[in-house]
Amino acid sequence: MDQEYECLVSVLVTTYNHEKYIAQCLDGMVSQKTDFPFEIIVRDDCSTDGTGDIIRAYAQKYPGLVIPFILEFNHFSRGLTNDSFAKMFAMARGKYIAICEGDDFWTDPEKLQIQTDWLESHPDCSMCVTASHYANPDGTLRTDKVFRTYTASRDLTVEEILEGWKAATNTVVYRKACLEEDVIIPFLGTCVNEDYARMVYMALKGKVHYIDRLTGAYRIGNSGSFSDDTHKRPEVYRARVVEFANMMDRMDAYTEGKYTELIRKVRDRQLFDMYANLGDRENMKKYLHAYDDASPVWRTLEKIRTVIPGPMNRVKDMIRGIRK
Repeated sequence: MDQEYECLVSVLVTTYNHEKYIAQCLDGMVSQKTDFPFEIIVRDDCSTDGTGDIIRAYAQKYPGLVIPFILEFNHFSRGLTNDSFAKMFAMARGKYIAICEGDDFWTDPEKLQIQTDWLESHPDCSMCVTASHYANPDGTLRTDKVFRTYTASRDLTVEEILEGWKAATNTVVYRKACLEEDVIIPFLGTCVNEDYARMVYMALKGKVHYIDRLTGAYRIGNSGSFSDDTHKRPEVYRARVVEFANMMDRMDAYTEGKYTELIRKVRDRQLFDMYANLGDRENMKKYLHAYDDASPVWRTLEKIRTVIPGPMNRVKDMIRGIRK
């Protein structure tokens, strides 16, 4: 291990009101089998349930391994999430950063070892990701589908990553030095899609390698998710998608127009989907062009969607569920 680092990997865990989930998350981390030291920094955004108490209990049980970072007030509600992340990043002593949210968890005790080994032996690689299970709200693994974008291990191109989410956040391990210059990703702004922005940023900094091995579990079906906002809080949903579109414009400027066509397609598809989910037919038509290069069947489905968005939204959701 490099002498300049006190530990090789810093695991950053972000959590809020995850009382039901955080123990399973931390159990998967403390059980990692490695030939190097690592640390687990857990940031709790002033939870109103017992999440903070559970974190403190783990810190007491695993001194020096589990490091609590309990915020005194909720940073997300005040737009200070980036500020608290910067502080957590500054606490990290590792050469590499692993990411996991408090309601997800790891299933492979060799996860950190295999991904860190890859990064250590490939200095031109900025990030390493893997396949992931899906988990039910109760923590049981889904048996009908997995988050496996590819069926073989390989490097991912910038274009592939720009096209969409290629790996669950709980599988990410990246080289800390790649983010030290810009701890807060320059084009992120107030967009909440930090996972996607980080993956794009890392792809611009070096190679991103995908390992076709299931190492974690991404929990789905939780209340309070982004998808809930589509129906329960449409104004919040609209603001988030519009800010995502703004982030894509900033990304286009940051990359000096190198990926303009692809970035605009991704942006406009998100806007089309937003207006479809909101039932806004007129604005849907403005962004239908984003599907010009889609397959004939998919393009036809989107055209029909501009006429009857409600029923077609349900059809598209069903297709996405099957494809996952």
